[in-house]
Amino acid sequence: MKRFIFPKESMLAIVGLLCITNLNAQVVQRSNVPAPNFEVTGSIYPWEVHDEGMDLILDNMTSIAGVNSVYLIAVMHQEHRPFNNDKLPGTFTFNHNPVRREWDAEDSRAYFRPTMSTYGKIKPVFSKYSWLNETDWLKLVLDKAHARGLRAGVEVSHTYIPVEYLNQHEEFKQRDINNNPVERPCTNHPDVREYLVALYGDLAKNYDVDYVQTCMLLFSRSDDPVKGGTCFCESCKLKAKAMGFDMEAAIPVLKDNPYAQPQLDNWRNFRKASTTEIYKLVTDKLHEVNPKIDFRLNDLNDRTSGLALEELKNNINSVHLSTHTEQNGYQKSDRKSRIATTKYFMGNYIPIIPGVPTRLLTTPEIVKSSIKISVDGGAKGIGIKHYDGSPYSLLRAVRNGLNEAGVAGFLPITGMEVETMTLSGYTADKFLIEPCVQTTTKGTARSAFTNPSGVYDIVVSYADEKGGQGTLALSVAGKQKASWKLADDVDCWKRKTIPKVKINTGDEIEIAGVANGTETARVDFIEFIAQPVAGKLKTH
Repeated sequence: MKRFIFPKESMLAIVGLLCITNLNAQVVQRSNVPAPNFEVTGSIYPWEVHDEGMDLILDNMTSIAGVNSVYLIAVMHQEHRPFNNDKLPGTFTFNHNPVRREWDAEDSRAYFRPTMSTYGKIKPVFSKYSWLNETDWLKLVLDKAHARGLRAGVEVSHTYIPVEYLNQHEEFKQRDINNNPVERPCTNHPDVREYLVALYGDLAKNYDVDYVQTCMLLFSRSDDPVKGGTCFCESCKLKAKAMGFDMEAAIPVLKDNPYAQPQLDNWRNFRKASTTEIYKLVTDKLHEVNPKIDFRLNDLNDRTSGLALEELKNNINSVHLSTHTEQNGYQKSDRKSRIATTKYFMGNYIPIIPGVPTRLLTTPEIVKSSIKISVDGGAKGIGIKHYDGSPYSLLRAVRNGLNEAGVAGFLPITGMEVETMTLSGYTADKFLIEPCVQTTTKGTARSAFTNPSGVYDIVVSYADEKGGQGTLALSVAGKQKASWKLADDVDCWKRKTIPKVKINTGDEIEIAGVANGTETARVDFIEFIAQPVAGKLKTH
């Protein structure tokens, strides 16, 4: 057996981590935040917490989109972030990250502090970047979210063991019918199984998680034994034999005729039984540690992988649906049927939380339509997919969509799209996929305030570009209320709050921008948040 050698750049970070990975082995104070009547979840990645700051992220997620539940991707698969689609036009980048435009997530790295003594031969692997290993990102996210009364959880994403590790431990890999290795671990191998149970038990025991979500990729997404279907490894052969299925004898028959019976059904049923078993082992461990933890299946709709919802209805507490296809720019017709199908298998008492894409080619109209279809179908929440690639306009569409769909507790956003105001010197444009206005000299946008008179916090969404230091100024009824220089040079979208401004119905709202260098003083949206008034109104 080959010995896995960590990359040199990872070793220093890992040595330091080994000294502190057992610090979580203590009694954890449980917040036990109950599920909201309608849950609006949002995913968080450690690099964006590092770059934007957790407080700002939560400010944006809660105030713009109405998020009341967040979760950290604590074991993340290899993927370019923000997600891009090779079949779609354009390159999509982070639009409100002040540090970087994109990030390539490493393969199956852990972003929490594992209690290493609970693991067997396979242990979590950490990032090679020291700045990602200096912080317990899961604890940070949980603590910050719970301090605001938000529900908070954790996700184990698609893959949970790095391919580079599997390549040096071939015995852990799945095999196709021709005994070719597949770069995916087999949960019928005892060491892989032990690792998964330890991983979920560690997260449940040593962290204050309200829910644990997973979209693990188990068997291949093919139930055709000669067209990529897995698994035919030695561990599966032994497991199948113990279950009364002679896989060794079935292999030559299926090679000759992939539709041979009963061999085909026996093999498919073996995959289902194996998938069901690992989920039961994981959920039993979670609920043994903490019966109040919500185990949430992130359902990828891949029934050909061996996932049988009907077999797991007593183990799963909620289901998140990975319904992302509207990101291609059109409303898919299967959202309604996927919700109905999940309810059919799981019953009416398991909350269903469909994902709503807020990235790529999605439009505000599609976001709102997806929410309405989900609510009308009986969903008990929605999941924002995903904050890191979501422009503010689509996050606003989430809260507006919830309100329009009649979900209690979600007020619409009151504001002005600057590109629809009366423009002088400003022209319509787009920056980091966000519609906006820009000026190469000086521009103004004006519009009358049509809402009730009162005191409002005014929030301006604007871009702070590199290549210059322009200025923006906000006036109400001809009186300037704020002016600021675009001096951060972060090349992304930001939000500026001007607190407690007295505005009367009919007052003219004006935003004025002055370009400098190549910075074009871009502005997107002006939001008005009504404030309670105690005593005499103050003007600024």
